[in-house]
Amino acid sequence: MLTKEQLKEQLSLLGVKEGMTLMVHASMKSFGYVCGGSETLIDAVLELLGYEGTLVVPLQSSDNTEPSYWQNPPIDVSLYPEVRKHHPAFHMHHSDCSNMGVFVEGVRHREGCIISSHPNAAFASVGKYARFICRKHDLSFPFAENSPLKACVDLKAHVLLLGVGFDRCTGLHYAEHLSKQRAILLQGSAMDTSEGRKWVKYLDYNHDSDDFVYIGEIMRKKNMVKEASIQTSVCQLFSLEDAVKEGVIWLSKQNVS
Repeated sequence: MLTKEQLKEQLSLLGVKEGMTLMVHASMKSFGYVCGGSETLIDAVLELLGYEGTLVVPLQSSDNTEPSYWQNPPIDVSLYPEVRKHHPAFHMHHSDCSNMGVFVEGVRHREGCIISSHPNAAFASVGKYARFICRKHDLSFPFAENSPLKACVDLKAHVLLLGVGFDRCTGLHYAEHLSKQRAILLQGSAMDTSEGRKWVKYLDYNHDSDDFVYIGEIMRKKNMVKEASIQTSVCQLFSLEDAVKEGVIWLSKQNVS
């Protein structure tokens, strides 16, 4: 069993400290039994970050996207217009983002949580710089300059992977943007507008997080990643800025579009 104090002690040894801006990706199952579940882990992280720190998580609504791109599973072509017509508009507080896990859902419902406005690629944040991080989020290219992700890079944020791999590192989507190596797609999502609910089209890259595993391997070889096990969970901490730089270098050498 893991308690809040045990989690705080182990995360502190890993390098989580007061004042950090910290983007967290967590698998609660990876720890085994945590007394109090995701609530306990969130409390542990927030207490370590303190008043000067900020917690950030991605809040991606994977099914509020262009249905013709769906693969896991795909749907029949005849249903594409029906999805575009009937999928609910994104709502930052109650849209279904359950695919992101209970840790993200717990952060999302914390008092004072600020959520960015994007219908598919929103971010949720709690702490000192939450409003700064979520203040602007362009519809097209949601991981580019006018996004919470770029704000985290500006704040010298760190990334904490708890029981998940580099393929879950949302921050590396910014490296995809900077590398200009990905194909551009016409994406779509349901949104509330001044004229009511609409299916809105926008541009985005053909993201592929499977490549992020190779970037993680390079960073570990360069000793850019602090790693430790907390009970049965393999945990990794690293600089988001370092990850983006290494990601741009690796992606720019590949034919990855």
